[in-house]
Amino acid sequence: MAIPPWTVELLRRGLNDVARRAREPETLEKLKAQANEIIQELPQTAARGFDAVMRATEAGKKNVQRWSKKQIAIAIPLVNASGTLITPLGTGVPVAEDAVEAAYACLHGDVRNDHHAAQRLTRELHHHLDASAELEIAVAANFNAILTALVIGMSQEEILVHRSQAIRLRSGGSLVDALNSLVPIVQEVGANDAIEASDFDGFQSFCLILADDETQADAPKPLEFGRAEVTQVVVLPVATLKQTQDSKLPSVEAAIQAGADLVIVEGGGIFGGPECGLVIGKRALVQAITHSSLWKSLEATSPVQAMLVSTLGKYSSGQLPIDGLMQTSEENLRARAERLAMRLSASDSIKSCQVTAEDARITPKGRWRYPSRQIRVEHRTLSAKEWADQLREELPSLLVREDGQAIIVDLKWVTPASDGKIGELIGGLQSASENPASQPAS
Repeated sequence: MAIPPWTVELLRRGLNDVARRAREPETLEKLKAQANEIIQELPQTAARGFDAVMRATEAGKKNVQRWSKKQIAIAIPLVNASGTLITPLGTGVPVAEDAVEAAYACLHGDVRNDHHAAQRLTRELHHHLDASAELEIAVAANFNAILTALVIGMSQEEILVHRSQAIRLRSGGSLVDALNSLVPIVQEVGANDAIEASDFDGFQSFCLILADDETQADAPKPLEFGRAEVTQVVVLPVATLKQTQDSKLPSVEAAIQAGADLVIVEGGGIFGGPECGLVIGKRALVQAITHSSLWKSLEATSPVQAMLVSTLGKYSSGQLPIDGLMQTSEENLRARAERLAMRLSASDSIKSCQVTAEDARITPKGRWRYPSRQIRVEHRTLSAKEWADQLREELPSLLVREDGQAIIVDLKWVTPASDGKIGELIGGLQSASENPASQPAS
C-alpha cells in the first residue's frame, strides 16, 4: 500500500527541522560538550573497572594460596573470635615465645634425657607458692591422663566423688567416667543437690574429690571432717597458679591455702602454658602418683615440661600472652572493632556491619564474664552457618559464632596482630560458587 502524501510531507518537514537544528551553533556546542564529557570519563571508568578486576583477581589468588597451603599443613593456626576462650578446637591463644624455644631445644634430639625438668618445675613452683609447705608438681600428657594417674596413685584408699561434684569435662565426658577409665574404683555418694556430712558416715578413711562446676558463685573449698584420714583433692578445669584481682577466678594458691591436699588443673587456657594436666600439692601425695608403675606412660614429654618451666618463670611478670588478652581494656577493644568494621564495610560482599558490646567468656556456661567488643557482620549471599563453616575451614581457621543471619566476631581472645587476618578472611571471602578454594580438587 502506498504511503499517503500527507505522511510523506510530515516526514519531510521533520527531517528538515532536525537538519536545521543540527546546523545551529548552540546545538553543535552541546554535542561537543557531551562528547568531551564522555571522552574524559572513559579513562576513569576504565580505571575503576580495572581496579575492580585486579581486586577480584588478588582475592581469588589469595583464596587459592590459602587452599593450597591448607592441603599440606600439619598444624592449622587458629584465630578464636568466638568470644569463648575454651572451645573444642582450642583456645587460639599462643604460649610465650620463650616456652616455644624451650620446647624446640628439647626436640633437637641431641640433649640429655635426664634433664631434671621435674626438679626445675618444683623450684619454679616454690618461687610462687609457699616453699615451706613442701609442695610438689607433676605433669601429665593431658587433663584426663592426670585424673587417671590420680586414681592409680590413690588406689590404696577409697576414692569418693559426691554426686553434686560430678561435672562434665571439656572432653564431653563426666568427671567420674574419666576417673574410672582405667581402674573403675571411684564411688559416687550423696545426692545431686548439695553435700551433707551424713553422706560420708559409712567411710572412715578415704580420698574425696571436689570439682568446680563453673556455675556456682565460688570454687569448691575443702570440707571440715575433724579427722586426719581424709585426703581432699580439688579439680579446677579453669584456674591460675596464683590468685589474681579477679576473685571469681580460681587459683591453685587459694585452694591450697583453703586446705586442699592436691589440686588438679589444666596447663593451657587461663593457666598460660601448654595443653597438659597438672597435679600440685603435698609432696608425699604427689610422689605416690609419680612413683606408680603407670606414671611413665602418662607423664608429659620433655618438650611440654620444658615449656611449663618457662611459663612458670614468666608468671610473676604478667608477660604471658593470656595475661595480655585478659588485661586488654575496653577502649582498646572498641578502637580495634571500629577499625575492623570500617575495613569490612568497604567490601562488596558485606551486607551490613556494626560494632556491639557484649561480654566474652572463658567457658560457654561458666560464671566468668569480661567486657568485650564484637563486630556483627552479615554476608550478601551466604547464610550465617555457611559463612561460619567456611571461615572455620580457612587457613588460618577462624572461629566465630552465629546470630540469626549474621556472624559475630569477638575480639577479646584475639591478639591485635590477628586483626588483619580477620579482615582478609571476612572481607575477601567470596560465596561458595565464586570461591576457587571451595571447589573439589580434581
